Amino acid sequence: MAQSNPKMQTILFADIAGSTRLYEQLGDAPARMLIARCMERLMTRTQAKQGKVIKTIGDEVMCTFNLPDHAVSAAVAMQEDITADTLLSAQHMQLRIGLHHGPVIQEDADVYGDAVNIAARMVAHAKAGQIIISDITMGMLGRKHQSNARLVDHARIKGKQNPIDIYELSWGQLEELTMITTVGNHTGGSTSPTAMHLRYMDSAKVIDREHPALTMGRDPSNDIVLNDPRVSRLHARIELRKDKFVLVDQSTNGTFIVRQDRPAALLRWDEIPLPNQGMIALGENTASDSILTIQFRRS
Repeated sequence: MAQSNPKMQTILFADIAGSTRLYEQLGDAPARMLIARCMERLMTRTQAKQGKVIKTIGDEVMCTFNLPDHAVSAAVAMQEDITADTLLSAQHMQLRIGLHHGPVIQEDADVYGDAVNIAARMVAHAKAGQIIISDITMGMLGRKHQSNARLVDHARIKGKQNPIDIYELSWGQLEELTMITTVGNHTGGSTSPTAMHLRYMDSAKVIDREHPALTMGRDPSNDIVLNDPRVSRLHARIELRKDKFVLVDQSTNGTFIVRQDRPAALLRWDEIPLPNQGMIALGENTASDSILTIQFRRS
Protein backbone atom coordinates (compact mmCIF):
# COMPACT_ATOMS: atom_id res chain seq x y z
CA MET A 1 0.00 0.00 0.00
CA ALA A 2 1.36 3.42 -0.96
CA GLN A 3 2.35 5.94 1.69
CA SER A 4 0.21 9.08 1.39
CA ASN A 5 2.96 11.59 2.15
CA PRO A 6 6.55 11.57 0.90
CA LYS A 7 9.22 10.75 3.47
CA MET A 8 12.71 12.24 3.45
CA GLN A 9 15.29 9.49 3.02
CA THR A 10 18.86 9.02 1.85
CA ILE A 11 18.96 6.51 -1.00
CA LEU A 12 22.16 4.49 -1.43
CA PHE A 13 23.03 2.32 -4.42
CA ALA A 14 26.12 0.09 -4.13
CA ASP A 15 27.23 -1.79 -7.23
CA ILE A 16 29.98 -4.41 -7.61
CA ALA A 17 32.24 -3.13 -10.37
CA GLY A 18 33.51 -5.62 -12.94
CA SER A 19 31.35 -8.57 -11.92
CA THR A 20 31.15 -9.76 -15.53
CA ARG A 21 34.93 -10.22 -15.49
CA LEU A 22 34.62 -12.55 -12.49
CA TYR A 23 32.28 -14.89 -14.36
CA GLU A 24 34.59 -14.90 -17.37
CA GLN A 25 37.75 -15.57 -15.35
CA LEU A 26 36.51 -17.83 -12.54
CA GLY A 27 33.39 -19.50 -13.88
CA ASP A 28 29.81 -19.31 -12.65
CA ALA A 29 29.99 -21.06 -9.27
CA PRO A 30 33.11 -19.32 -7.85
CA ALA A 31 31.93 -15.94 -9.16
CA ARG A 32 28.48 -16.35 -7.59
CA MET A 33 30.10 -17.29 -4.29
CA LEU A 34 32.27 -14.15 -4.26
CA ILE A 35 29.39 -11.88 -5.25
CA ALA A 36 27.14 -13.41 -2.58
CA ARG A 37 29.90 -12.87 -0.01
CA CYS A 38 30.22 -9.24 -1.07
CA MET A 39 26.45 -8.63 -1.05
CA GLU A 40 26.18 -10.10 2.45
CA ARG A 41 28.77 -7.61 3.69
CA LEU A 42 26.89 -4.72 2.07
CA MET A 43 23.61 -5.70 3.70
CA THR A 44 25.27 -6.24 7.09
CA ARG A 45 26.85 -2.78 7.00
CA THR A 46 23.53 -1.23 5.98
CA GLN A 47 21.76 -2.67 9.01
CA ALA A 48 24.66 -1.81 11.33
CA LYS A 49 24.36 1.87 10.32
CA GLN A 50 20.58 2.00 10.94
CA GLY A 51 19.69 1.54 7.28
CA LYS A 52 17.18 -0.67 5.49
CA VAL A 53 17.89 -2.90 2.50
CA ILE A 54 15.13 -2.26 -0.03
CA LYS A 55 16.18 -4.76 -2.68
CA THR A 56 19.07 -6.34 -4.52
CA ILE A 57 19.32 -6.12 -8.31
CA GLY A 58 21.89 -8.54 -9.71
CA ASP A 59 25.16 -7.38 -8.16
CA GLU A 60 23.69 -4.13 -6.81
CA VAL A 61 22.00 -3.30 -3.51
CA MET A 62 19.56 -0.44 -2.89
CA CYS A 63 19.21 0.88 0.68
CA THR A 64 17.54 3.73 2.55
CA PHE A 65 18.62 5.70 5.62
CA ASN A 66 16.88 8.34 7.70
CA LEU A 67 20.02 10.49 7.93
CA PRO A 68 22.66 11.28 5.27
CA ASP A 69 25.49 10.85 7.80
CA HIS A 70 24.35 7.30 8.53
CA ALA A 71 24.27 6.53 4.80
CA VAL A 72 27.74 7.96 4.23
CA SER A 73 29.10 6.04 7.23
CA ALA A 74 27.64 2.87 5.74
CA ALA A 75 29.16 3.65 2.33
CA VAL A 76 32.62 4.14 3.84
CA ALA A 77 32.27 0.93 5.88
CA MET A 78 31.23 -0.97 2.75
CA GLN A 79 34.29 0.18 0.82
CA GLU A 80 36.63 -0.58 3.72
CA ASP A 81 35.09 -4.03 4.30
CA ILE A 82 35.55 -5.09 0.69
CA THR A 83 39.14 -3.84 0.69
CA ALA A 84 39.95 -5.62 3.98
CA ASP A 85 38.46 -8.95 2.88
CA THR A 86 41.46 -10.87 1.52
CA LEU A 87 39.31 -13.23 -0.54
CA LEU A 88 37.50 -10.36 -2.27
CA SER A 89 40.50 -8.07 -2.64
CA ALA A 90 42.52 -10.93 -4.17
CA GLN A 91 40.07 -10.80 -7.09
CA HIS A 92 40.31 -6.99 -7.22
CA MET A 93 36.63 -6.59 -6.36
CA GLN A 94 35.57 -2.97 -5.90
CA LEU A 95 32.37 -1.03 -5.30
CA ARG A 96 30.72 1.92 -7.00
CA ILE A 97 28.46 3.78 -4.56
CA GLY A 98 26.05 6.66 -5.15
CA LEU A 99 23.82 8.55 -2.68
CA HIS A 100 21.13 11.23 -2.70
CA HIS A 101 18.82 12.59 0.01
CA GLY A 102 15.27 13.57 -0.87
CA PRO A 103 11.55 12.72 -0.67
CA VAL A 104 10.40 9.21 -1.55
CA ILE A 105 7.06 7.45 -1.70
CA GLN A 106 6.93 4.12 0.11
CA GLU A 107 4.79 1.38 -1.41
CA ASP A 108 4.83 -2.04 0.22
CA ALA A 109 8.55 -2.82 0.65
CA ASP A 110 9.78 -0.53 -2.15
CA VAL A 111 10.40 3.21 -2.56
CA TYR A 112 9.89 5.47 -5.57
CA GLY A 113 10.39 9.05 -6.60
CA ASP A 114 12.77 11.65 -7.89
CA ALA A 115 15.29 10.96 -5.12
CA VAL A 116 15.65 7.35 -6.25
CA ASN A 117 16.34 8.44 -9.82
CA ILE A 118 18.97 10.95 -8.72
CA ALA A 119 20.67 8.36 -6.50
CA ALA A 120 20.78 6.05 -9.52
CA ARG A 121 22.48 8.85 -11.46
CA MET A 122 25.06 9.22 -8.70
CA VAL A 123 26.08 5.55 -8.83
CA ALA A 124 26.23 5.79 -12.63
CA HIS A 125 28.78 8.59 -12.25
CA ALA A 126 30.90 6.62 -9.77
CA LYS A 127 34.00 4.74 -10.81
CA ALA A 128 35.29 1.60 -9.08
CA GLY A 129 36.25 2.41 -5.50
CA GLN A 130 34.38 5.73 -5.41
CA ILE A 131 31.56 7.14 -3.28
CA ILE A 132 29.61 9.83 -5.18
CA ILE A 133 27.05 12.10 -3.50
CA SER A 134 24.79 14.93 -4.68
CA ASP A 135 25.13 18.54 -3.57
CA ILE A 136 21.96 18.31 -1.46
CA THR A 137 23.38 15.32 0.40
CA MET A 138 26.71 17.09 0.82
CA GLY A 139 25.04 20.11 2.41
CA MET A 140 23.32 17.95 5.04
CA LEU A 141 26.42 16.10 6.23
CA GLY A 142 28.23 16.76 9.48
CA ARG A 143 31.60 18.51 9.49
CA LYS A 144 33.59 15.26 9.64
CA HIS A 145 32.14 13.88 6.41
CA GLN A 146 32.04 17.24 4.64
CA SER A 147 35.78 17.63 5.21
CA ASN A 148 36.37 14.44 3.20
CA ALA A 149 34.31 15.52 0.18
CA ARG A 150 35.38 17.37 -2.94
CA LEU A 151 33.48 18.78 -5.91
CA VAL A 152 34.35 16.73 -8.99
CA ASP A 153 31.64 17.20 -11.62
CA HIS A 154 28.21 18.55 -12.59
CA ALA A 155 25.23 16.63 -14.00
CA ARG A 156 21.99 17.58 -15.70
CA ILE A 157 18.96 15.79 -14.26
CA LYS A 158 15.56 15.66 -15.93
CA GLY A 159 13.17 18.12 -14.30
CA LYS A 160 15.98 20.20 -12.82
CA GLN A 161 16.56 23.61 -14.37
CA ASN A 162 20.22 23.78 -13.34
CA PRO A 163 22.90 21.08 -13.21
CA ILE A 164 23.53 19.59 -9.79
CA ASP A 165 26.99 19.48 -8.26
CA ILE A 166 28.54 16.07 -7.69
CA TYR A 167 30.99 15.34 -4.88
CA GLU A 168 33.36 12.46 -4.28
CA LEU A 169 33.80 11.34 -0.69
CA SER A 170 37.26 10.06 0.24
CA TRP A 171 37.67 7.04 2.52
CA GLY A 172 40.34 4.67 3.81
CA GLN A 173 43.80 6.17 3.55
CA LEU A 174 42.45 9.39 2.01
CA GLU A 175 44.33 8.71 -1.19
CA GLU A 176 44.28 11.31 -3.92
CA LEU A 177 40.78 11.67 -5.34
CA THR A 178 40.13 10.83 -8.95
CA MET A 179 38.51 13.64 -10.91
CA ILE A 180 35.49 12.53 -12.92
CA THR A 181 35.67 13.97 -16.41
CA THR A 182 33.37 14.11 -19.38
CA VAL A 183 34.43 13.22 -22.90
CA GLY A 184 35.11 16.89 -23.60
CA ASN A 185 37.73 16.97 -20.87
CA HIS A 186 39.82 14.05 -22.05
CA THR A 187 43.20 14.86 -23.50
CA GLY A 188 44.95 12.07 -25.28
CA GLY A 189 44.28 8.37 -25.00
CA SER A 190 42.87 6.04 -27.61
CA THR A 191 39.31 5.71 -26.31
CA SER A 192 36.92 6.99 -28.96
CA PRO A 193 33.62 8.69 -28.09
CA THR A 194 30.67 6.33 -27.97
CA ALA A 195 26.94 6.87 -27.72
CA MET A 196 23.71 4.89 -27.47
CA HIS A 197 20.73 6.37 -29.32
CA LEU A 198 17.24 5.50 -28.08
CA ARG A 199 13.89 6.20 -29.70
CA TYR A 200 10.49 5.89 -28.04
CA MET A 201 7.47 7.04 -30.05
CA ASP A 202 8.49 10.52 -31.28
CA SER A 203 11.11 11.04 -28.59
CA ALA A 204 14.86 10.57 -29.10
CA LYS A 205 17.43 10.26 -26.31
CA VAL A 206 21.21 9.81 -26.23
CA ILE A 207 23.43 8.19 -23.61
CA ASP A 208 27.08 9.24 -23.80
CA ARG A 209 29.95 10.25 -21.53
CA GLU A 210 28.33 13.61 -20.87
CA HIS A 211 24.97 11.98 -20.05
CA PRO A 212 26.00 8.50 -18.81
CA ALA A 213 22.65 7.25 -17.51
CA LEU A 214 18.99 7.14 -18.52
CA THR A 215 15.94 5.95 -16.59
CA MET A 216 12.71 4.41 -17.91
CA GLY A 217 9.41 3.86 -16.16
CA ARG A 218 5.90 5.02 -15.36
CA ASP A 219 6.91 7.82 -12.97
CA PRO A 220 7.01 11.27 -14.66
CA SER A 221 10.52 11.88 -13.29
CA ASN A 222 12.01 9.26 -15.64
CA ASP A 223 13.88 10.25 -18.78
CA ILE A 224 11.57 8.03 -20.85
CA VAL A 225 8.04 7.83 -19.45
CA LEU A 226 5.79 4.89 -20.40
CA ASN A 227 2.32 5.38 -18.97
CA ASP A 228 1.16 1.77 -18.88
CA PRO A 229 0.13 -0.43 -15.91
CA ARG A 230 2.55 -3.17 -17.02
CA VAL A 231 5.44 -0.76 -16.47
CA SER A 232 6.86 -0.15 -12.98
CA ARG A 233 7.36 3.38 -11.67
CA LEU A 234 11.14 3.04 -11.83
CA HIS A 235 11.30 0.15 -14.28
CA ALA A 236 14.84 0.10 -15.65
CA ARG A 237 17.87 2.20 -16.44
CA ILE A 238 20.80 2.15 -18.86
CA GLU A 239 24.28 3.13 -17.69
CA LEU A 240 27.47 3.79 -19.64
CA ARG A 241 30.23 1.87 -17.85
CA LYS A 242 33.59 2.34 -19.53
CA ASP A 243 32.80 1.17 -23.09
CA LYS A 244 29.64 -0.83 -22.31
CA PHE A 245 26.00 0.20 -22.08
CA VAL A 246 24.44 -1.83 -19.26
CA LEU A 247 20.68 -2.36 -18.88
CA VAL A 248 19.57 -2.68 -15.23
CA ASP A 249 16.04 -3.98 -14.55
CA GLN A 250 14.30 -2.94 -11.30
CA SER A 251 10.75 -3.93 -12.20
CA THR A 252 7.96 -6.32 -11.30
CA ASN A 253 7.27 -7.67 -14.80
CA GLY A 254 10.80 -7.57 -16.19
CA THR A 255 12.40 -6.13 -19.32
CA PHE A 256 12.83 -7.92 -22.64
CA ILE A 257 15.84 -7.45 -24.93
CA VAL A 258 14.74 -8.12 -28.51
CA ARG A 259 17.16 -8.81 -31.38
CA GLN A 260 16.51 -9.98 -34.92
CA ASP A 261 18.95 -12.88 -34.77
CA ARG A 262 17.73 -14.58 -31.57
CA PRO A 263 14.70 -15.01 -29.27
CA ALA A 264 13.82 -12.26 -26.81
CA ALA A 265 15.69 -12.45 -23.51
CA LEU A 266 13.90 -11.66 -20.24
CA LEU A 267 15.75 -9.60 -17.63
CA ARG A 268 14.24 -9.30 -14.16
CA TRP A 269 16.04 -7.69 -11.18
CA ASP A 270 19.32 -8.21 -12.98
CA GLU A 271 21.60 -6.42 -15.43
CA ILE A 272 23.21 -7.17 -18.79
CA PRO A 273 25.37 -5.32 -21.35
CA LEU A 274 23.30 -4.29 -24.36
CA PRO A 275 24.19 -5.37 -27.91
CA ASN A 276 24.87 -2.73 -30.54
CA GLN A 277 21.30 -2.64 -31.82
CA GLY A 278 17.86 -3.92 -30.91
CA MET A 279 14.72 -3.16 -28.93
CA ILE A 280 13.79 -3.05 -25.26
CA ALA A 281 10.25 -4.02 -24.27
CA LEU A 282 9.14 -3.04 -20.76
CA GLY A 283 6.77 -5.34 -18.90
CA GLU A 284 5.83 -7.57 -21.83
CA ASN A 285 7.47 -9.05 -24.94
CA THR A 286 5.64 -7.09 -27.63
CA ALA A 287 5.94 -6.06 -31.26
CA SER A 288 8.18 -3.24 -32.46
CA ASP A 289 5.29 -0.77 -32.79
CA SER A 290 4.09 -1.31 -29.22
CA ILE A 291 3.81 1.51 -26.71
CA LEU A 292 6.09 -0.59 -24.49
CA THR A 293 8.99 -0.78 -26.94
CA ILE A 294 12.13 1.37 -27.07
CA GLN A 295 14.55 1.06 -29.98
CA PHE A 296 18.28 1.42 -29.35
CA ARG A 297 21.35 1.70 -31.56
CA ARG A 298 24.98 2.24 -30.67
CA SER A 299 27.14 4.59 -32.71
